[in-house]
Amino acid sequence: MIRSLSILGLIALGTSLSVHAQVDEDEILRLPGQGEVRSPQLRERAKADRLKPGAGLFLTFDSNEDGRISQFEIDAGIPLAFRIADRNEDGFLTALEQQDWASSLPTRDDSLANPFRFDPNLDRRVDLDEFTTVIVNLGTDYADETTGDILVADLKAPRLERPQRGGPESDAAQRQRGERGPSQRRQSSAN
Repeated sequence: MIRSLSILGLIALGTSLSVHAQVDEDEILRLPGQGEVRSPQLRERAKADRLKPGAGLFLTFDSNEDGRISQFEIDAGIPLAFRIADRNEDGFLTALEQQDWASSLPTRDDSLANPFRFDPNLDRRVDLDEFTTVIVNLGTDYADETTGDILVADLKAPRLERPQRGGPESDAAQRQRGERGPSQRRQSSAN
């Protein structure tokens, strides 16, 4: 009986701790390096260290390097990207081909490596039409409303502002999660 109560107590404690450890709903969790521009030349051209999801692909479509990716450049770039990704030249991308292709892009970008994003019918292979649909939809999110062009300057990922460690914001956030902040640790070590 005592053993059962002890186990229930530990489960309740674990549950309450996990509730405090959850990320705030409005906070975006980004993996380190996501969107990082790998090539120094493209980093200079984009004037950014990080790009939005899928933006590295669009950057490669800017064939005349004028900072504007026209619909013509997108229409020419999509089939070329598909041919590059289709290593065995069978007209379809497998999950492995797609992941290899995504890892060869100038940015570290897991959004284009996700096979389910490109394969809505889940037949485990992506044809040019499915590939085109995903890229065009993504491009629509980045396109200028008046011209329809994608501006390279708009592909920059927003800079994440992080509170300084040990500052009042981090102490308050840690107290809210039930953790001890730096100022609380200093106070307890002084006692």
